[in-house]
Amino acid sequence: MSHTNGFVSFLRHYGPIPASDNMYDELIQIEINRHQIVPPIQIEPARLGDLIENFESADPTNVILTGTAGDGKTYHCRRVWEYFGGDHDQWQSGKKIATLILPHSRKHLIIVKDLSELKAEEKADLIPELASAVAGTHEDTVYLVAANDGQLVASWRDWAEPNGGKAFADFKALEGMLVEDRSHDPRLQLRLYNLSRMDASTHFDALVEQVVEHPQWRGCAGCELLNIDGSTTCPIRLNRELLRGSANSPFRQRLGALLRLAGANRMHLPIRDLLLLAVNIILGDQKAGQPLLTCRTAKNRAKQSDYASTNPYANVFGANLPEKDRQKYQAFTTLDSFGVGRETDNAFDSLLIYGRYSEKERYEKLVDNDPFYGSPAYRMYLRDYLEGARESTHEFMAALERQRRRLFFSLTADPKLDPWRLSVYRSAGQLLELAEKIKSGKDITRLTEQLVRGLNRTFCGMMIDDGTQVYLASSGGDGRGRIASVLNHELRTAVHRRDIYISFGLAEDGLTPRLFVIDPTQAKDRQVIDQVDLQLTHFEYLMRVAGGSLPASFSRQCYEDFLDFKLRLIDRLDALIGCEVDEREVALRAITVDANGRPLVDDIRIRVAAR
Repeated sequence: MSHTNGFVSFLRHYGPIPASDNMYDELIQIEINRHQIVPPIQIEPARLGDLIENFESADPTNVILTGTAGDGKTYHCRRVWEYFGGDHDQWQSGKKIATLILPHSRKHLIIVKDLSELKAEEKADLIPELASAVAGTHEDTVYLVAANDGQLVASWRDWAEPNGGKAFADFKALEGMLVEDRSHDPRLQLRLYNLSRMDASTHFDALVEQVVEHPQWRGCAGCELLNIDGSTTCPIRLNRELLRGSANSPFRQRLGALLRLAGANRMHLPIRDLLLLAVNIILGDQKAGQPLLTCRTAKNRAKQSDYASTNPYANVFGANLPEKDRQKYQAFTTLDSFGVGRETDNAFDSLLIYGRYSEKERYEKLVDNDPFYGSPAYRMYLRDYLEGARESTHEFMAALERQRRRLFFSLTADPKLDPWRLSVYRSAGQLLELAEKIKSGKDITRLTEQLVRGLNRTFCGMMIDDGTQVYLASSGGDGRGRIASVLNHELRTAVHRRDIYISFGLAEDGLTPRLFVIDPTQAKDRQVIDQVDLQLTHFEYLMRVAGGSLPASFSRQCYEDFLDFKLRLIDRLDALIGCEVDEREVALRAITVDANGRPLVDDIRIRVAAR
């Protein structure tokens, strides 16, 4: 009988499954017990400490956990249940609501595993009781509720609107907490935790570490594909090796960067999707049939040297799934939005197509050195293409895209090849660099000058090269004309004791650059006149405009967003600074640009005839 590892069979349960399966935590627990997985794959729930501290107190408050499906809401609830002595079999019985007595306060803790699982009549019974507890009128009962934001708001509103008065006021307070991302409100006996605010890259690293270093990989011992020295031709173990060792794995580092950038661009991936992604990278299989490898199919792929079907660099984007199935999974749609491999530049394609002859040393290092996913998986398609077999061009382009993706995830320092040039967000590497330099207190002038240059070209509609001052110009009318030649204000980019200036910092996520407009003459709590977060798309827009793209050509939405910011800022500065009014003349400042991109400012005074 052919050798198999039960751990591989277990991992398949974490792979692509119906995204609407809200009992995921319970089903996985069944599989953990069936396969005797020790230790189970899990990460410490982000808010578990807060929940235990609350429910251990003499006067606990109600807690609602929100977030997208797969963020671990039910998992948090189960861990609280277990911590306070809840019976395991009772939890697994399938009941939607569980109750126990808290040991310190002696209050009844009512745990709602998932509000969306309740029927309409069950919600109608629950919401008034929950609202009463949140209002502070229940002395003996406290709630822990896992809920989808939309379901929570809709169900609560349906009950609160007909009742009006305090019931509706409390609902509006709850709604405000959700909208403003606040965890508490002085009017309510409630803590609200949004689990979607957690850093996906940190969770991913923790999950991958548990998957690739799990002791039950020892079950591969005795497999005919595993040599005594640890070498192997098994695609499952090859893909696992690529993910091992976060400090030395370019694949894992670059994947972590993608996840951080996605989060900063408001594309959150829940924990369930992160685990699905890790498993799909290791087990993904593009052959017709099941999309995940088993030990048996892995041996078939190895026997046929069919590593194109198990390519982990393609599995990242769900290439092992049919297009209609791939769209069901947020992990794949989010990462695919970076366009990795579909984007390229001449340096990469010249290397991949002609590098064997023109850049032999680099080609050997970056293509020939990978005996599974590099040259052997690409050589035949390249040969046919170079020999003029145009009927196989489609296959060659697909193979070329796979090689670009492999380079994106495997490239280390190479001054000629920037891996981010293989993505839609070509300036993403510079965003990461800026964030790191801000955190470490290093000089950021080179990068911020490019951002300011992009702002000036957007604000004025001229090819201004100055990156040391921000020029706020308008064009008359509503101020949204393509060319803005009336200069309203100039802002320094260096700290000044008296004049308003701009400064760069980071948003709360520790990655997104934030531009501050600061008035040093104001009290400390009023220093910031305005601010704007440069999300990934906005950062890319400014860097491309600074590099020569026309302001409205890369992204019309970004262009409009920055015009809104400019006009808002002009209004605030007009109100703050003001200007002297002379009834005898009109004073204007005109801005133009010379042939070298230097801004030229002229004072224009128009005398007004006396009436």
